[in-house]
Amino acid sequence: MTVSNRSLSRGLAIVRVFNEIPSPSLTEISTRVNLTKATCLRFLRTLQDEGYVGHDEETKRYQLRPLVLELGYAALSSLSLPLMAESEMEVLADAVGGSVHLGLLEGDEVVVVARSIASLETRKLVTMNIHVGSRLPAHCSAMGRMLISQSDDIDAYVAGMKISQMTSKTLVHRGKLAKEMKETRKRGWSLVEEDLGIGYSAIGTLVEAGAQQYGLAVSVNTKDYSREKLVKDVLPLLSAAADRLQRAFRHGSP
Repeated sequence: MTVSNRSLSRGLAIVRVFNEIPSPSLTEISTRVNLTKATCLRFLRTLQDEGYVGHDEETKRYQLRPLVLELGYAALSSLSLPLMAESEMEVLADAVGGSVHLGLLEGDEVVVVARSIASLETRKLVTMNIHVGSRLPAHCSAMGRMLISQSDDIDAYVAGMKISQMTSKTLVHRGKLAKEMKETRKRGWSLVEEDLGIGYSAIGTLVEAGAQQYGLAVSVNTKDYSREKLVKDVLPLLSAAADRLQRAFRHGSP
């Protein structure tokens, strides 16, 4: 990594601390990013000079400034599909009594960019602590497997992945995982049964929005949905929703 790239990486790591601690002190920032206080202070002063960070002289704590919202708005405007998907995902979540997630692949993880949960009247499961911005291990999530299956070289991708045993049922054997990804690509949908969390199953498919690929997945209570029931009852609803989202994106309207 070059000096400039390392500096950028450190600066971004400092900004991410504010996602965990809204008003961190210099000590808290230093501890979180594992850098000296002097190094952190240099980055913070640059962020202050650029208008992205403020400093309270009384409390000695830092806060993000409104200017940082411009970056957020720019990111959202480039991700139009999550905004289009909201109503479609709500209907799907209510139909199955579960939760629906839309995600992007980043390395070994899937970043959740949209989420909908079934209403209290139709909900059949206690949802996992997943929200927009959450990062899930790609190898054991339906979204992740679907997206990895689109890789030009699945074997190489899986060989280089970080694989964690999330539950007793997580598939961690790289050869078997690569085989599952290849089968996923052929059939056009992915399925995990308690790989990410005990009591949860999920089925996923692909949504293509121009050059960007998203994973769309439905999570349900395992005791209510067998593998057969997921494929028979949920997959058609999921596939239809994905098709509608792709058409909506092509025509530029939800």
